Amino acid sequence: MQPDTVIETAAQRLLAAYPPGAMIPVPEDLVLEDETQAYALQARISAALGTPSGWKLGGIVMGEIPRYSRLFAERSQLSPARFSRGDFHRVYLEPELAVVMGEAVVPRDVPYRLEEIIPRVASLHAAIELVDSRFEAWPEVPPLWQLADGLSHGAFVLGAAAPPENLSQMRDAPYRLDLDGETVISGKGGHPGGDPARLLVEMINAHVRASGRGIDAGEVITTGTFNGVVAMRAGQEARLAFPGIGEALLRLDA
Repeated sequence: MQPDTVIETAAQRLLAAYPPGAMIPVPEDLVLEDETQAYALQARISAALGTPSGWKLGGIVMGEIPRYSRLFAERSQLSPARFSRGDFHRVYLEPELAVVMGEAVVPRDVPYRLEEIIPRVASLHAAIELVDSRFEAWPEVPPLWQLADGLSHGAFVLGAAAPPENLSQMRDAPYRLDLDGETVISGKGGHPGGDPARLLVEMINAHVRASGRGIDAGEVITTGTFNGVVAMRAGQEARLAFPGIGEALLRLDA
């Protein structure tokens, strides 16, 4: 099967698997050859999902370039946020730190350094990503298919703005995620990819290099979970706190 046919066929299946559609098995009749093809499939799906509002990092492995996918305005809310359980196949929460870009990052041949990105960041935020997947077998999904499926993105909550300072506070930030007042995830630093500020710069450079396009002012970039995921049920309320940075609140309605 030709690469373009693989992408179009897979995109149709995945788009149909968004609620209220049913989840699908990982295709055995379609083969993704590499990350370039997986990103091309992701872009095809993203173009049909909604209005791009930024980027998420995911599938992060220490020492590797972070993988990324789109955030969408229609699937993002400011804190306090409310989503409906019926809009997802499953809901898992990830505690994250996100930035909002105050100035565009224009494409260029020379990679950006952190010192050049910091002045372009307008604000730093506590953020909650709602994880979902269109695949029945999640989380046991091959990495290329996870990448194609938007890195299992479901929705996004952006907390109140805090000054970005020099972004050094991202590395060892303490955090606590509560569900209905009970702490379910907590820690201090320990992001699986290391320093989130470094991951931010690596993602920007990887995107510019691969696409020839930059990052727009106003776009959000969320830098991946600090500590895995936790399931959320309908009717529950979540509160994520990064002391000194901010909070993000979420209610999941039935």
